[in-house]
Amino acid sequence: MESSLRNFASLKTHIDKLQTSLVTRFENLVATAALESTDYNTTSANALHMQEETAALVRAAEDLLALTRAMQELWLFGQLDTLKGGAREGREGDVEGVARGVEGWVRGREGSAEM
Repeated sequence: MESSLRNFASLKTHIDKLQTSLVTRFENLVATAALESTDYNTTSANALHMQEETAALVRAAEDLLALTRAMQELWLFGQLDTLKGGAREGREGDVEGVARGVEGWVRGREGSAEM
């Protein structure tokens, strides 16, 4: 998966794009199927258009499935960065607080060991 798709905003944008593509292709396919013409040329052109739209619909569904699979793998291995900035800053603050506490505890033990 592209590294640009490892944050929430870009993932959301990519999912929305794939969703729009699926809906658009399906609407085009239904609109083409609803045309009623007995002319041979029009019928064959509609059949070709339906084949193209069907192939594009399948391709969009495959892209969505590939994205889902990649997201599952990233989530499983802990590389999916969907934390918002505030949550990350909060975690970093917690880590720094714990680190300061441990340093103080170690210094206190070193000071008492020297006596």
